[in-house]
Amino acid sequence: MLPKFITNILVSGAFVAAATQEPLQPNQCDVTCQLAYRKALALESSRWVNQNVSTDDFYSNPSNLSDYSAGDLVKWENVPADQASKRWTLPGGVSMSRFFYITEDIDGKPIPATGFVLTPYSNPLGNDKPFRTLVWTHGTAGGTRQCAPSNHRALYYEWSGPFALVQQGYVVIAPDYAGQGSDIPQGFMYESGALHAGDVSFGLQAARKALGKRITKEWVVIGHSEGGMTAWRTDEREAKPGKATGGFLGAVAIAPALQPIKLIPESFRRAKDGPAGDVVSIFLLQSISRLFPSIKVEDYVTDIVLSRIALADQGCIITGGTLYGSLTVKQLYKNTSWIEHPDFVDWQKRYNGAGEHPLAAPMLVIQGDDDILTYAEYAEEDFNATCKKYPESTAEYRLYHKTDHGLALSVSMADFFPWIEDRFNKVKLNKGCKKTVIKPVTDNFGLTSQDWQVAL
Repeated sequence: MLPKFITNILVSGAFVAAATQEPLQPNQCDVTCQLAYRKALALESSRWVNQNVSTDDFYSNPSNLSDYSAGDLVKWENVPADQASKRWTLPGGVSMSRFFYITEDIDGKPIPATGFVLTPYSNPLGNDKPFRTLVWTHGTAGGTRQCAPSNHRALYYEWSGPFALVQQGYVVIAPDYAGQGSDIPQGFMYESGALHAGDVSFGLQAARKALGKRITKEWVVIGHSEGGMTAWRTDEREAKPGKATGGFLGAVAIAPALQPIKLIPESFRRAKDGPAGDVVSIFLLQSISRLFPSIKVEDYVTDIVLSRIALADQGCIITGGTLYGSLTVKQLYKNTSWIEHPDFVDWQKRYNGAGEHPLAAPMLVIQGDDDILTYAEYAEEDFNATCKKYPESTAEYRLYHKTDHGLALSVSMADFFPWIEDRFNKVKLNKGCKKTVIKPVTDNFGLTSQDWQVAL
């Protein structure tokens, strides 16, 4: 995900991290660049619950970690009311818990992960009944442990995501994804949709052990951008033999970042000789280099990027976007052949999970036609491919006119909330795939959703 504020940084150059150099400039980052970097990091760090997650015992691996298996609940922490309003900035009446659980790596070996759970003030169905359950999957937050949404005071997406969901009366279970928050040897495996889907499955299993009969067995997954891809991959995972978590009703995939192997080259092509507005390709290259020794960051990025990585790694997506966003493709890369490397192609299939797969339950895909980060033509291409190979799928592709990456999330709420409710109410959908174009009723609608900030 690149929410409104971050999209503005990358696209409009709100912070300019200059690539022009003077002698003896540290990190190949001149005075303008340094000032922009410090401003971005200060802004970003002001939103963190912990300035260093490694100092919070919650995120620490227990000494007996090897005793646990995937789906096990290791830690559960109910956040006290005063901390929910001070360390975090939750809406009034909402309760929060953090949980530490076990998921799997690409080889099926157990690794730790973290997440959070939000509970509404009361149950609209009656307090004697279980809460309906949503799993929220977040978009791009950054590349390190520090960037876990559970370490963000407003849980990163705030009113565009988990706050809006919980205020509809759902219990919201939200994985950080393994490597964001938790400490794993591979580091955060960015855009690894097949693994993120496992984080969803095992996170839900772990949360059920704490919540028990307070939540329904039935559940829906919803996510945006990287999280939209994760929601899609979760629908596919639930259809695989032996993988079903039970009770799965459907997926809402908003602006899904499905195939980096297509999205990244297209972003380079569109940038031409101008600023690429890029940070995600650097995050991805860093992640893949930790998984495949044959792909080394220093073989591909320029000296400018190589010298700034240490700065970018101190922050998350705002900091990275500030340092890289104004650079051209040639200033970012001396060689872009990594996007054609056989190991990257292998990563795309095994880690990302790209390809046509059957769906376990209905899927709603939401996409803006003005999205310059996850392009509509590629989302529709993947939708068509799935429907062609599995015509019995129940899926809908909704294209929102004059809507970009972030706006697609807010303008579609009036559509996806009833769709989700219908899944719990067992409203049947006709099998097959369909497409719908949604147009605005006016031409003077707002173009951004405002960030939720509380000054304490």
